[in-house]
Amino acid sequence: MWSESYRPKTLDEVTGQEHIVRRLNYMIDELHSTGDDAAWPHMMFAGPPGVGKTTVAVATMRSAFGDDWEMNYIELNASDARSIHDIRTTVKDFSRKGVIGVYLVDGKPTPIPFNVVFLDECDSLTPEAQAALRRIMERFAKQTRFILSCNYPHKLIDPIKDRCAFSDTRFTPIPAKAIYRALKAIVASEGVSIDREALRAVAHHSKGSMRKALNLLFSVTRVPGEATIEDVDELVCELSSDKMQSMIALAVAAEDADGQTQIKLHRRLDDMVENFGERGMAGGEILDAIHRSVAADGACPLSLRRKVYRHLGEALFWCSVSQDDLLAVKTFLRRVTMNDR
Repeated sequence: MWSESYRPKTLDEVTGQEHIVRRLNYMIDELHSTGDDAAWPHMMFAGPPGVGKTTVAVATMRSAFGDDWEMNYIELNASDARSIHDIRTTVKDFSRKGVIGVYLVDGKPTPIPFNVVFLDECDSLTPEAQAALRRIMERFAKQTRFILSCNYPHKLIDPIKDRCAFSDTRFTPIPAKAIYRALKAIVASEGVSIDREALRAVAHHSKGSMRKALNLLFSVTRVPGEATIEDVDELVCELSSDKMQSMIALAVAAEDADGQTQIKLHRRLDDMVENFGERGMAGGEILDAIHRSVAADGACPLSLRRKVYRHLGEALFWCSVSQDDLLAVKTFLRRVTMNDR
């Protein structure tokens, strides 16, 4: 896929994580000016998927060591290599090997000072593998630095997090404006035909994930001619706040309605849920949309907000274990319509 080839070459081209990039650039400048690698620590990049953790790691290596950055770099995915055997063999063998290659500082060849292990999705490591990794990070720190990437840092043991810079820092979702600027650059370089409104919609629907934005842009532009907002809407199944508010309004109306009216309103609610299901929406997605809609609606009464929140967790649980997740949504809406006794 052409979109996979778009990756910033240096840290200065990275989008949306300026708070981390600024500090990494300072570390690189200090390494180049003093040659002292003691101030270059192990690092942890934590945050949701698609926000640039791997990109920042690769761009850091390119910015620091130029064209020969791959000679002393290995990237492993802990979802595949997650056992203690993998840590004690692949990771340990690479960590203790000698450092080779040079990079240029002001035109002068300078030996690359250390190896780098990039361990992606390290929160998937087993507890035994984490214990082994902790010891390797400590034992071979002089010649090998680790960059750990994870979505859920709370799954890692504290001794590993304590050894890493940025362990308490989070990669944030990329702003839609930043994604839009990056997509404009991709469209220009690839000669893709898409109108401005559609491109803004792609940036909006990506919800802070550059990976999702690239994949959606690729899908939208697979049709002849200029891609439009209609093409984006055709591919994206989104539950708007207006639809969710209409559903909650029906539930509230049913709360105080008489018997026959309440039955009719409940049938309308069921039809809406079934319609979402026919469009391929899962029960959990509908409940998540309801939660976001209620949370963002400043006019929502506090009593209704409490009622929705009170029953939402139970509904999400039943969605995850039920063979009919839409039934769990219907049950949730029934609970919202019940008067508190």
